[in-house]
Amino acid sequence: MGKDSSKTVLVLTERPDEYSRDLGRLGLKLEFATKVSGLLDRLLETPTSGFVLEVERVMRAKRSERDHLLKVAGSFPLLRTMRKGEDQTLTYLDDPGCFAMNVKVFSPRCVRCHTRVPSRLNVLIAPEDDAAFANPVRSNLLDISASGGFAYTLEDFTSQEFVHLRILELTDPAPIQAHIRWRKHWGKAHTLPGIGLLFVDIRPAQLDELVTRYISPPEDPGPLKVTG
Repeated sequence: MGKDSSKTVLVLTERPDEYSRDLGRLGLKLEFATKVSGLLDRLLETPTSGFVLEVERVMRAKRSERDHLLKVAGSFPLLRTMRKGEDQTLTYLDDPGCFAMNVKVFSPRCVRCHTRVPSRLNVLIAPEDDAAFANPVRSNLLDISASGGFAYTLEDFTSQEFVHLRILELTDPAPIQAHIRWRKHWGKAHTLPGIGLLFVDIRPAQLDELVTRYISPPEDPGPLKVTG
């Protein structure tokens, strides 16, 4: 049975060989990630038709990442697995054949990795060559997630790929390096001008504060049930 190159399944595991053997026989195209964060990053740019999740790896992830993954995965075909015993034998908790059939009729799609929420944070933005913030632009983050946010500004930083960002409400307002992912120019109807930022170098304490103070956790999808 040939693989359907348009139907990608994302697999959370550190041991891909068994999945390549078992699910490859069912004609599935697999992409692997060892961490939930890596799986979510792939989902942003990879049209996906299903997930294979090792239960233990999901439950060991950070709560914010785990909750978001479970919320997203609930709308895709899902195959849950476990590793049992000292030899870590791979056990399928759902029927792989049924999973493969569901994948093949599911329309591939990407999903935003991290939930974005409205915000009103005061920020200073400086070009990449102005690490000292000699001439920063005053701005506001109007939405934010664990990976970045939208900065409202008339300055589009056309010549810049990276900028330095200070979030003034943070206990530690040290500069955060950010990548400009996209720009919205002034003058487009019904559109606020600004830049979409991806955090590149953010301190763990800064990220923890953003999550706990400003980013509402997603609705709890409930525990990942184990049966069989």
